[in-house]
Amino acid sequence: MRVFYWLLIVPVAAAVADYSLPGVDSNEILMPVNVWGEVRSPGVYMIPWDSDLRDALSAAGGPTSTADLSSIKIILTGIDIEYNLSDYLSGHGNPLPGLEPDATIYLSTSNYEWWKDVVDFSYKLLVMANVILLMSRI
Repeated sequence: MRVFYWLLIVPVAAAVADYSLPGVDSNEILMPVNVWGEVRSPGVYMIPWDSDLRDALSAAGGPTSTADLSSIKIILTGIDIEYNLSDYLSGHGNPLPGLEPDATIYLSTSNYEWWKDVVDFSYKLLVMANVILLMSRI
């Protein structure tokens, strides 16, 4: 009968010894943050407790080419912050804001991106007109 109990206790003890909480073994506590809008992979990410805006954006793959870096909205508990990352990257802005658990970061689309679409469409029209003109001369 003792052998039977021993066969039950050993696998359970081994399973408990293999169990670990994320961040506890590495002495790094993680917190969830929400990153939405014009980032490569929007979603909820687990980042280190002492992270800032750069860490959250990096976890989401970074901003897209259409992101408005001059107006990033950060929502903390009871506080809405509008942060200008463009100024920080140019060396003139405020320090990166720290984050707290369940913070939400939103990057909107730049207001000046529409002209790139207009230029791209115009270029394609000119190429098509040139092709038609060359084809009509043959």
